[in-house]
Amino acid sequence: LLLLLLPIFSFGQVINTFPWVNDFENFIGLEQEQNDFGDWWLMQGSTSSMNTGPQGDHTTGNGIYYYVESSNPNFPNKDFIVYTPTFDVSATPGKVLSFWYHMYGMEMGDLEIAVISDSIYTPIDTISGDQGNLWQFAYYPIAAIDSFKIAFKATTGPSFTSDICIDDIMISDPFAVIY
Repeated sequence: LLLLLLPIFSFGQVINTFPWVNDFENFIGLEQEQNDFGDWWLMQGSTSSMNTGPQGDHTTGNGIYYYVESSNPNFPNKDFIVYTPTFDVSATPGKVLSFWYHMYGMEMGDLEIAVISDSIYTPIDTISGDQGNLWQFAYYPIAAIDSFKIAFKATTGPSFTSDICIDDIMISDPFAVIY
């Protein structure tokens, strides 16, 4: 039975049905970069450091989110990178990336979001500095390409008060955003 489940959890899969959502409630993270400083972690509740990180996940406040712990030795300026699966949108182009992020802390670093298509890494945004003690929404149209994956690159700030968190990642058709 275990051998039958391995393909479901393996990285390198190609997704072609949408919307695709990862709210981390299934305890499955994203693909970790092997040549960066360290790993992102699944978390429930608050992070271990004071004055940084959320009190809970975005979805319910009691669920799971994905984050970079910035306590020693994970600062300063340490990179932590994860990747979504590859999305084949050749039959259904015009997708968007949306997700929620939490970047609270006096010495907050950066969260870079990039699209990787045909082995070309293209940054689409960098969110920098303290964004307040609340979950923020991000929404990005994806250029007209046939397949891609998304990279999330967290770079810690100069102290332990730079935990960077993401939740509720979705690749979908465009939708109206009401603030």
